[in-house]
Amino acid sequence: MKKAELRKSSLATIGILFVILLLLGSCNKKEAPSAPTHLKAVVDGDCIHLSWRRVPNADYYRITVGFQTRDSNNVLADIYEVFLCETSDHTYNDRYPFDGMNYYKIEAVNEYGSSPCSEVSCDDPYYGSLPICFYPNPTMGRVSIMTNNKSHITVTNLFGDVFYEMELYVGANELDMSQLNSGIYLLHAYNENGETVIRFVIKGK
Repeated sequence: MKKAELRKSSLATIGILFVILLLLGSCNKKEAPSAPTHLKAVVDGDCIHLSWRRVPNADYYRITVGFQTRDSNNVLADIYEVFLCETSDHTYNDRYPFDGMNYYKIEAVNEYGSSPCSEVSCDDPYYGSLPICFYPNPTMGRVSIMTNNKSHITVTNLFGDVFYEMELYVGANELDMSQLNSGIYLLHAYNENGETVIRFVIKGK
């Protein structure tokens, strides 16, 4: 009887320990972060300010921005999305929005995965007032630039590295940037009215 009772007691102890281990395992289960919430996108001077509620277990956030392309007849096409940046902060200033409506997707990331995307949009208030017409955007590399003022331009990436530098004359100008890798670039135009910056995308070849 004592051996049987001891066996039962041992089995019960093992069962209890097993349940405890399961509970501890579920408490310490590693998971990808939840999606960011309370997203806001507001015009702040000449940029768009993004903010969202900090996700507790996120190591950083991944931001994608989309914009609605237009053809030569100014007809809206599908939204074109491109990776913008990664940040550990829960705010971000988009200093050079695309012309028109900008569509942002933000996901939280940690070592176990990424969250579902949260979305927010904001209209660039300067759309339609730029003194330079840039087409097409996105591009495979060849673009047409129409301007009413003689301008000096530089083409840089988001880090400020200069790839092209030239003069633009009044009217239509053609520029071949097909040697650039796919990604986001900035066209800086300088003339007597100041500086105009246009963000554009070179898509995969």
